Amino acid sequence: MPVTAERLPRSLVSMEIEVEDERLEGALDRAVRKVSQQVRIPGFRPGKAPRHIVENMVGRPALLQEAIEDLLPGLYSEALEEQEIDAVGEPEIDLKSTEPLVVTAMVPVRPTVDIGDYQSLRVPRDEVTVTDDDTEEAMVSVRRRYAMLEPVDRAVEWEDTVRVDVSVTVEGQGEPHVEEGAEFRVSEDGLVSLPGFLDHLVGLERGGPHEFAFDLPEDYPADELAGKTASYTVTLHEVKQEVLPDLDDDFARSLDEEGIENLEQLQERIAENVRVRIEAENEAAYRDEVIDLLLATADLDYPEVLVEREIDRLVDEQSNHAFHERETFDQWLEAIGQTEDEVRDALREQADLVLRRGLVVGELADRESIEPMEQDVQAEIDELVESMSGGSTDLEERATLRGLLDTEETRGQITTRLLTTQTLERLVEIASQPDEIEPRSPRRRSRRRRGARGGDADEATAEAEDATADDAVAEDDAEATAGDPGDAPGGDAADSGSSEDDDRDGDDA
Repeated sequence: MPVTAERLPRSLVSMEIEVEDERLEGALDRAVRKVSQQVRIPGFRPGKAPRHIVENMVGRPALLQEAIEDLLPGLYSEALEEQEIDAVGEPEIDLKSTEPLVVTAMVPVRPTVDIGDYQSLRVPRDEVTVTDDDTEEAMVSVRRRYAMLEPVDRAVEWEDTVRVDVSVTVEGQGEPHVEEGAEFRVSEDGLVSLPGFLDHLVGLERGGPHEFAFDLPEDYPADELAGKTASYTVTLHEVKQEVLPDLDDDFARSLDEEGIENLEQLQERIAENVRVRIEAENEAAYRDEVIDLLLATADLDYPEVLVEREIDRLVDEQSNHAFHERETFDQWLEAIGQTEDEVRDALREQADLVLRRGLVVGELADRESIEPMEQDVQAEIDELVESMSGGSTDLEERATLRGLLDTEETRGQITTRLLTTQTLERLVEIASQPDEIEPRSPRRRSRRRRGARGGDADEATAEAEDATADDAVAEDDAEATAGDPGDAPGGDAADSGSSEDDDRDGDDA
């Protein structure tokens, strides 16, 4: 079977396959039998009509189309094998000619990745510094968790909590949107953070209605509203100020944390947790910088189908998030004012970066012969069992959990995560050395920071663990594709009640 193949940019191969007459005739005979079984032909039993009768009835083009559909799977597989082509997606197939029968196939193939002289990659580390302001800010965050809200009779100030009725009309959008009794904190990092809106709230006195207008930013998430004028009518019902608890031994003991009996011990704990958090943040930022530098010097060629696959994965993440928020994906799309196609377009740049990072990490893993060991995978499963069992000593319960967790799918996910972690560790090791170092095959356990104690004052330790595991964005990005490049995937509203506690999540204490 004559086959020609030409490598094209973006990891595509154009194949041209010519079908021998004898093979085509056999496929036409099968097509005749199939059609004569499906179409009633007077004077003949099903499947027994002669070829020329069937051809006169349905036409040669229809028989030829049926024959091509019959031949294509085998032709394509044989052509891939003959040309030693490693396809990573479905081909685009076209009919070039019928006499002779020639078909063309545009085939997406495995990416090519060249990370060059990565051994000479060097990135200086910044010294980690923890200031008194860092520690003081963390201490304030602890106190704010236990703050009381007291009504005040004055104008709104930053960090106050307000209860308002709001009516907003956006230029060209028809009826106003009305929300009554909205309660939220007036803070740039609060649940309601629309630029311009909070600025106008500050300074308002109780009562109203108060009216003001401003232009929405050009980068507003809903494209149809971006740059439009929003006109607000606000009635201010209540203003509350935050009253922090006294910073003393009684407050320290009230946290009910192991090892904290007085203010000095609390301050020491918080200072240590701040240091751990900042170190983790710096490490994550350093890894991002290193991998981005490697990416900038790498030569990559990959098919568009892998980008689409990664977009699919990101869209699935959004859909799963919507499900956990008890809304359908369509409801989420309606809430953000976008179509699925618009969401996919918005995710394309992110998906492309995720894919490229994963490709270079996967290539580095191959070059360095990095492969997680079985005991590493088993240790991760042990940790999952321990975590999900809540430390239970019930052997039967733990055995059941292990049976559920110790699956091929879970092992694959763990192996990919460990591969990514160990590869990034190796990359950092290379980049942080003063002199060139030789390649080696690190077979070491991927370490994670663990907090010794729970509670408010240890939250920074938990954050540090998360940052170490996720490496900001780099590690999660790389995991999507590091395992196998060919298989790569992959509006704020005012709230009441618990909103103030939610605003304070993620503090160091």
